[in-house]
Amino acid sequence: MTQEAGDPDGPQSLKGGGGSREYMSGFARGRVDLDCESCGFNMRRDTDFGTEADGSHTERYCSICYAGGAFRHPAATVDEFLALSIEEFALARKSAAGKLRLTMKKDLPRLPRWRK
Repeated sequence: MTQEAGDPDGPQSLKGGGGSREYMSGFARGRVDLDCESCGFNMRRDTDFGTEADGSHTERYCSICYAGGAFRHPAATVDEFLALSIEEFALARKSAAGKLRLTMKKDLPRLPRWRK
C-alpha cells in the first residue's frame, strides 16, 4: 500500500507508520527502548508507560501493570500475577493466552519485580 505520487508523506508501510513524523511523534523517547520491570513489555509510546500517583509517567512499569502509583494486579508471585492479568496481556499483545502464559512464566522471574 503506497500513497499517490506527490504526497508529501511519501510511501507508507503496511504497518501504517512508514517512519513519518506524525507516526514517530507517538514515540516520545525516540528510539530508546525501555522494558517494563514487571512484565517485560517494550514501552515506546506515552500510552505504554504507567503513571505515578501525581499523574507523571514512570519509566519502570507499563500502563498494564502500573497506574496511579500502584500495581494494577497486586500479586506476590508470578503465578498470581498471571492468573490476574493474562487475558489483558493477551489482548494487548494480540497473542493467544496459553502461549503467552508459557512465555511469561519463563521470562518474568528474571525481571526486577519478581527477583528474589
